[in-house]
Amino acid sequence: MTAARLRRPTHLGNTALAAVFVAFSAPAWAADFQVDNVRIDLGRLVISIPKVAVKGSNLEKDAFLALFASGANEPASTRIAKLTATEISAPELTMEQAFGEQKQSTTYRDIRFTDIRDGKIAHGESGSASLSALGGPAGAMKGTLKRTAFDMLDLKQSARVLTERAAPGTNEPYVPVIGSFEQDGYDIDMGQAGKMSIGKTTARGFTAKVGPEPLLDLLDKVGKGSEELEKKADDKSAAKDDKSDVEKRFALSMLTLFDMFEYGSGEARDFKALIRPPAADKGAKPKDPVEWTIARMAFGENAPDKSGFAIEGMAFTSGPGKGKVDSISYSGFSFGNAARELRTLLASPDANLEQIDYRRFIPKIGTMRLTGLSVDAPPIIPGKQPIKIALGTFELKGGEPLNGIPTSLGLTIDKLVTPVVDTGDNPGIAELLAMGIDKLDLSAKLDLAWEAAKNELAIRTLSLGSAGLVQLDANGTLANVTQDLFSSDLALAQVAALGATARNLQIKLQNFGLVEKLIAKQARDTGRKVEEVRQQFTMVASVGLAAMLGPSDAAKTLASAASRFVAKPGTLTIDATAKSPSGLGLADVLTITQPTEIFDKIDVKADAR
Repeated sequence: MTAARLRRPTHLGNTALAAVFVAFSAPAWAADFQVDNVRIDLGRLVISIPKVAVKGSNLEKDAFLALFASGANEPASTRIAKLTATEISAPELTMEQAFGEQKQSTTYRDIRFTDIRDGKIAHGESGSASLSALGGPAGAMKGTLKRTAFDMLDLKQSARVLTERAAPGTNEPYVPVIGSFEQDGYDIDMGQAGKMSIGKTTARGFTAKVGPEPLLDLLDKVGKGSEELEKKADDKSAAKDDKSDVEKRFALSMLTLFDMFEYGSGEARDFKALIRPPAADKGAKPKDPVEWTIARMAFGENAPDKSGFAIEGMAFTSGPGKGKVDSISYSGFSFGNAARELRTLLASPDANLEQIDYRRFIPKIGTMRLTGLSVDAPPIIPGKQPIKIALGTFELKGGEPLNGIPTSLGLTIDKLVTPVVDTGDNPGIAELLAMGIDKLDLSAKLDLAWEAAKNELAIRTLSLGSAGLVQLDANGTLANVTQDLFSSDLALAQVAALGATARNLQIKLQNFGLVEKLIAKQARDTGRKVEEVRQQFTMVASVGLAAMLGPSDAAKTLASAASRFVAKPGTLTIDATAKSPSGLGLADVLTITQPTEIFDKIDVKADAR
């Protein structure tokens, strides 16, 4: 079961519901009367309604019959706009639709719409529904839907999106389609592939626009494309160009679908899924099923940051492995411009995917955040302890993009806890274990921003450390960083990067036990006392470093501070500043023939406490 297959039932549910509402305006009804055995064939969508009751219609029955006759010259959206009634109800309605090789049937029950004016429904409800699907790689599926209700449904715009296409070269505006929406939950049984369910869902502010092709045609393309991709993936004899062409067409359809909707705000609660992966080969042992739960999914105004998207209380298990995530969220993120650029590229028959500026496809990053991750996995080496990994916080923040590239960037990793496991082929891991380090508690932070007025790139924070071991913090300034660095011309951007200069750099190194562990290990390895090894390290730092750096005052200051740090590990600070007001550039470094010459170009202050 692929991700695309799993999404089909939920996506079809929303699309199907809109089509149901459109359907009620299509047959012939009149004031306070009943119509039996209605069948509407829209090609890719067939709707059957055994009995429909209408109250307070603006037209008589014969006028409705003429208005919605199959040979009518006006498009469906124009005819729907003329619909007015006090109430429309039906005990049952069935929709049948094909998505590639898959045939889906959905039956809604106890349907009632009220206050229908000019093709818009003020309120509507369906007491329950059931669905079934056959064919296609997904196999058989069946499910049930609980009560569904909505306010302010625009039938005219729904009909346009479903059945019409935008004029070539035009970009139609988004139009509100549903004011608010509620669904009390649904359950879907996917047979051998598993099952899924979701609790109450609410949404508001759903808008849609007419795309370059009708939504019904587009969904059929997506279904067929998904099935074709899976067949190509299984066909090892398929040519690479054939697979690329299928992927290109599928991607273009998905991007077109993405661009037709804006989802407003809402939330869904109590998602549960049991997914059974197919066996790799016939007769092979089945893979462990994956159990997946999410307490809440929210978007727009319902998300914690009042924008973007959030997943809260996610947990998963598969065999002996399990994990959880407290929250995953983003705000200020936008894929819109990148999607439009990619659509334009894929739509061009002469596109060369190997010679493009990928920066055009960078989305607006905004803020992406993950908190409370923990994973328990089986041991890497049989018989050893299970692997436990945890992450307190991960946050990536980008702002003020220029030519698609963020001019400010922030990265935070807090309390990434991971075991140190000896796999027998990594000397570095063995060294850590020999020092008694069997777990790392890592944290890192990066905060930088380009200041256009000064042509400077400020490295406000650059830090990396592990609790109980060591912490390194740095900040500095790069000068002569012009706007050309963000140019879409890659050659021009490279020239700008080479022209940047380092103006200053501050470093603070804090020891929280790492130096002591290094000295203690060396003492064990050589059979000497810890104090003897410490004195040796201090002498190397004092005499050896001084010999390497040269006789300058700056070199002596740095060597003295380093030796004091080794003798009594605490905090070592280094402050380096270029003597030239323009900074230290690549050309300055290339002219250095001896390492000691660097001190002719920089001033250094250093201290150890």
